[in-house]
Amino acid sequence: MAQTTNGRVEQVPGTAAPEDAGRRLRPFDFRNPSKMARDHVRRLELTHETFQRALGAQLSSLLRTMVRLELLAIDQVTYDEYVRAMPNPTVIAQVAMKPLPGFALIEMSTSTALTLVDRLLGGHGSAGIIRRPTELESALVADLMKNAETALSETFEPLLPVEPAVEGVEFNPNFVHGANPSEMVMVMSYSLAIVQGQRSEGLMTVCYPFSMLMPLWEMATDVEEQIPALGMGDPTPEALLATLPDIAVPLSVRLRESEIGTSDLASLQVGDVLRFDHKVEESVVGSIAGMDLLEGRIGRKGKNVALEISNWRNE
Repeated sequence: MAQTTNGRVEQVPGTAAPEDAGRRLRPFDFRNPSKMARDHVRRLELTHETFQRALGAQLSSLLRTMVRLELLAIDQVTYDEYVRAMPNPTVIAQVAMKPLPGFALIEMSTSTALTLVDRLLGGHGSAGIIRRPTELESALVADLMKNAETALSETFEPLLPVEPAVEGVEFNPNFVHGANPSEMVMVMSYSLAIVQGQRSEGLMTVCYPFSMLMPLWEMATDVEEQIPALGMGDPTPEALLATLPDIAVPLSVRLRESEIGTSDLASLQVGDVLRFDHKVEESVVGSIAGMDLLEGRIGRKGKNVALEISNWRNE
């Protein structure tokens, strides 16, 4: 504090000097909130590549089908604008991120959430209508949203160890108070798609208030040295294996291409035997997602046909 004597400002003993106090205080224009620096936005985007991989892998393993997340956009808007853009009802999970203050929000449409619940219960994952989930469906939706806790923990680990915890799931955006209406928030929009079986796609958003992110940059240590480790350096084989999702992928085995005359093809009947150009001792090629990854020999193991890997294709 300071006392004013005859128009002069005098420092009271034991208090901070005016110039020291100025270093701790930052001007803020409530009519024109400032946006986050570009390098901070880029850091957030880089770290959240881990989020989309981790959450996609967890949902894929849980639902027994391939689930893919893809970042569509990063926007900086006020919290009021973010809430007004939500449908009603919708699914909103409030996630505490200790030691960071406040809550992060994860939001997805009820039709997308009910599609995931249908898959979880063994259905085909048909798109549902926009409606409020039942009491049983609400419990399952809450369990699905809890999968984001581990994904968020892995995401922020290079910056700052956090302990994400879903504090609650709400279906009316007007009942969620994640930030002050005029506060700026960072909104990351994702496409959440089921790419196997009956394909379906929906939108999911992750919202971080600036009051949560700004302490993150102040509390994080050695951020510049840790960010390149997210994928810009030379990863070790152990690091690569650790990032592979524990899910099943289709493997196809291809023989050498063979030619057959159209007359022979037209006269084919049940019981006919086709002779291929592929020799018995010749290796076959194994492919995943259209990429030739390995070579091997076909054999038998028990009652099943088996493939013995003889070589990996690195080109």
